[in-house]
Amino acid sequence: MTLATRLAAAALLAASAAPAAAAPVGAVYAFGDSLNDCCFIGPFTNGPETWLPAFAAAVGADYPTPETAARDYAVGGAQSGPINVIPDTDAGFGFDTGFTSQLDRFEADAPAVGADDLAVIWVGTNDIWASALPSPSLLGLTLNQPLGPRPEVDALADHVAGRIGDGVARLRDTGFGKALILTPFDVGQSALTDGAESSALQTAYSLAVRDRLSGLFTDGIDTWTLDMVEVIASLQAGAPSNGFAFLNGFESCAPFGSDPGICEARTPAEQDSYIFYDAVHLTTAVNAVVAERAAALVTLSAPIAPVPAPAGGALLLAGLAALAAVRGRTAAP
Repeated sequence: MTLATRLAAAALLAASAAPAAAAPVGAVYAFGDSLNDCCFIGPFTNGPETWLPAFAAAVGADYPTPETAARDYAVGGAQSGPINVIPDTDAGFGFDTGFTSQLDRFEADAPAVGADDLAVIWVGTNDIWASALPSPSLLGLTLNQPLGPRPEVDALADHVAGRIGDGVARLRDTGFGKALILTPFDVGQSALTDGAESSALQTAYSLAVRDRLSGLFTDGIDTWTLDMVEVIASLQAGAPSNGFAFLNGFESCAPFGSDPGICEARTPAEQDSYIFYDAVHLTTAVNAVVAERAAALVTLSAPIAPVPAPAGGALLLAGLAALAAVRGRTAAP
C-alpha cells in the first residue's frame, strides 16, 4: 500500500467517521517527545509533518500549522518527568523540556480550553531506551536515566505511567474534556541500544508501560489509548504485502549515525518501504497509518471506562455497610 493510498484512506475516514463521533473534537493540543514534536526541534520524519495534522483533519479538529504552532508543546528528547533525555538540551534552551515541564508552560500560558478540546500525549520512549542501558551514556552523550541504570521493569513502568496519569489529571483540571494517549512502541525495535541485553530490556519496559496505559482511566475526562506496540507489530506482520520491506530501526531509511538526507534522497516509493525513518523515529508512511488508527479510535470507540469492582468485593463492601448499620442501631439509646 503506497503512502498516497494511506492518505486517501485517512481522508475517507474523515468523511465517513467524523459524523459518528459522540461529540465533536475542537482543537488538538500536543505534548510529549519527538514523535509529537512538529516545530520545537522537529519534525523527526522524512516528510514535512508529523502524524498530527492528518489525524486532526480526520477527526474534524483544528491543529496548528508550523507557522502557528502554539498548541504543540512536544519537544524532541522529552522524558515523562521534567527533563530531557539529554540534559544538555535543557541547558542549551535554558529551561526544562520534559513532559511535566511542558504542562507547567501550558498552565502558565493559560489558554482557554473546553470539553471538546483534545490533549494528545505521546511520551515514554526516551525513559525506556536510556534506562535500559548499563550506564548513563551512549556515543559520548550523557543521558538522563530517571531511575538509574536498568531499574526493575515494574518500577520504570509505574514511573512513566504515573507521570502520564498525573498529566492527564492536570489537563482535565485546566478544562480539557478529551485526552488521547499513544503508548511507546516496542523500543527494542529501535537502534538506540548497546546490545541484545539492552534491547530485550527495552522490549520488557515497553510492554509493561503499554499494559499500564491500556486501561488508564481518569475521572472527568474522556480518554483513549492507542496501543503503538500493536500498530507497529501489525505492520511488521503484514510485510511485505503491505509495502513495507524494512521493518526496524536497525534497517532504517537513514541508518543510525548517517546524514538524514540519505532517506530524503531516495525515491518516494523507496521511502515508503521503511517503517523507521532513523534509529527510533517513524517514516511518513507509518505516520499516515498512526493518524488513521488514532482517528478511528477517537471517533468510533468509547473512551476508557473505570474498572468495575469485583463482585466479591462489592458483596464484601455491602456486608460491611450492613454490619455497620446494625451496630449503629444496637448502640442507639
